[in-house]
Amino acid sequence: MEDESKHEILEAISLLADNVQSVSDRVDDLSTRMGRVETTMVTKSYLDDKLADLRGDLIVLARKQNTKLNILIESLVAEGILPRKVADKILALEPFPELV
Repeated sequence: MEDESKHEILEAISLLADNVQSVSDRVDDLSTRMGRVETTMVTKSYLDDKLADLRGDLIVLARKQNTKLNILIESLVAEGILPRKVADKILALEPFPELV
């Protein structure tokens, strides 16, 4: 009986050692995969910078369009096609209101 008991204990230890090695291999694999993800992952600060750049670019484009609109309105007023009162209302609209 004593030999059978020792044999069961040795089998249990062997099984436990195999499981520990399997878990260790899985952790190593997971660690490697996480390292690859971290090198390609986009960070919040990167996104914030990119969004700020995009916002700046959009504002520049909107201002250019606003300048074109202002020139068109002033040209229509100069030609007598658009009354000054209507032109002033248009120029006072958002996003870049002209103070008249």
